[in-house]
Amino acid sequence: MERLTSPLPDQAKACAFCVEPGQEQAGIAARPACVCDAHDEALEGLVARASQVDPEGPDHPKRVGQIASILGEEVGLPAEERDLLARAAALHDIGKMALPEGVLGHRDVLDEEGRRQMERHTLLGASILAHAKAPWMRLAGIIALTHHERWDGSGYPAGLRGEDIPLAGRLVAVADVYDALRSDRPYKDAQDHEEALQRILQGDGRIAPSQFDPVILAALRRRDADIAAVPR
Repeated sequence: MERLTSPLPDQAKACAFCVEPGQEQAGIAARPACVCDAHDEALEGLVARASQVDPEGPDHPKRVGQIASILGEEVGLPAEERDLLARAAALHDIGKMALPEGVLGHRDVLDEEGRRQMERHTLLGASILAHAKAPWMRLAGIIALTHHERWDGSGYPAGLRGEDIPLAGRLVAVADVYDALRSDRPYKDAQDHEEALQRILQGDGRIAPSQFDPVILAALRRRDADIAAVPR
């Protein structure tokens, strides 16, 4: 089974977000006060900061994490990796906070130059998280970099194809597009669940099923009721 990360040592599983594999030997997992609370604060702070400049708001990244976790369960990820994914995926668009002023919030579809600038948020997000030590933040950096890569090779920033794209990026790609379709944007109205689902599964001229991992699309079909029930 494909995994997001290498298996965590048993001693570290109680603190999987903040303990590096092997660190438990140094007693880090036995700290009286776990630093996971600080990680929660860091996550909230980063999402809040990014939301100040991104019209998608703070709820979109959290829902993307929830949806990616549901899809991850369906493709066989163990619980500790799903928890890691849900947390890390909330930072998928963290690079938008480093974009030039004026790129975000347009009421019209971006022109070619605006699109080029927007696409840089993947590289910027990976750069922001490049030196992170905590496993969930390292995974967040991978997701930030790869969630716009496409199964058919037509994505960015590197034009990766198929399983060359990390599993976390492939899961978040589907979750991100689904939630974007379900959400109001300055240039469009929100769509209902069935319409969003059909646009992803059948294509609509802008979205093509070939851009997504077919295994994850099958998971989306099977779990559509659970995904539709994610609070909005």
